Amino acid sequence: MDTLTATPFLVRQSDLKTWSKCPLMYRYQKVDKLARTQSGSLTFGTIIHACVLYMETSEDVEGAVSMFQEMWASPESFDEQLEQNGQSLKVDYYVKGTNFKKYAAEGERILRSWWGLIQWESDHVLAREYQFTVPIGNGHLFTGTIDKLALRYMPKVPGRRVVLVSDYKTTRKEPTYDWLNDDLQFTAYSYATTQPEFWAGITNGEALYEELMDVPRWGEWVQLMGPKRKDAGERLAHHYNRLTIAVDELARSVEAGIFVPNISGESCLYCDFRDRCGLPEIPTD
Repeated sequence: MDTLTATPFLVRQSDLKTWSKCPLMYRYQKVDKLARTQSGSLTFGTIIHACVLYMETSEDVEGAVSMFQEMWASPESFDEQLEQNGQSLKVDYYVKGTNFKKYAAEGERILRSWWGLIQWESDHVLAREYQFTVPIGNGHLFTGTIDKLALRYMPKVPGRRVVLVSDYKTTRKEPTYDWLNDDLQFTAYSYATTQPEFWAGITNGEALYEELMDVPRWGEWVQLMGPKRKDAGERLAHHYNRLTIAVDELARSVEAGIFVPNISGESCLYCDFRDRCGLPEIPTD
């Protein structure tokens, strides 16, 4: 793919994340389109995201809690509403140490705890759950969804404000600052905000693009389980260069049909396609 083709290669942020974790996992999921098993944690995370969005936009905590309880009681009933790209929310298994009741209690706790923190924030929110598609690399298109896009006052930064992209997580695992500073997801979202096409779906987007062109881009990792917020750092040209290389090489990988597996234990531990690689089933309760 050294030249611009008539049909640009479309890369989703989630696809890039899967490919960077293990190219063979990407092939099983996106090329071979094999059936996947759905863990309780993935279903829980999807539902919590939907409920947090409702809570932040409506400021209705009790409504968000009721919404969670209804969704968690029958996740698959909301497949169409939450647009899961053909993947059902039905839970196939729970990893060891988790179960339906634990997640039911945890969901309400997360929503109430997060509201206790977020209700006081002073960010100027521009969009929530914002979907975008922008050009990137060698004639490709990059698409994704940002949990929250905002302007934040940051005294340590020249000009004292940044374009902030926040990503909400329901994991208990906490990354290091070094890991966050290099994370491609925040780089991808930040890069997207530098493109004029990104702002087409935002009120006064054209004017905002011009106004914010030189404002620093920043990432924020949000652990809803805590809740806890962690600085993911500024994104600069060298970060965008890494992203562009990744997208171009993903496109080359698909074109050539070459998907070299990442056989590290971390990549394989909760892979949906363990049986394809001859690995034992994931331990469950």
